[in-house]
Amino acid sequence: MVTLSFTAGQRHRRSPSSPASPVSTWSEEWKEECEARAILAMSKEQRDAFFNGRKDPDGRSIDRGVIGVRGVKAAEEIPATMERLLAARGR
Repeated sequence: MVTLSFTAGQRHRRSPSSPASPVSTWSEEWKEECEARAILAMSKEQRDAFFNGRKDPDGRSIDRGVIGVRGVKAAEEIPATMERLLAARGR
């Protein structure tokens, strides 16, 4: 009989915002930090499109952006994570 575990293959890494404690690479915290790092690497224009979506020249929505998809409250949590990462980097 084979027993499968949800933790099989799971890895642990040091989190940039809290390097003293390991974080599972399958965790929600890791996903949020990866997203924040990707957003920090974007230009201001790309960040604006990511959060607010894009419109065509006629003003019609091409995509909704994070605010339109997840809502304002969820979108406000991303900059907080970005600030934590910047503070951990010493910037």
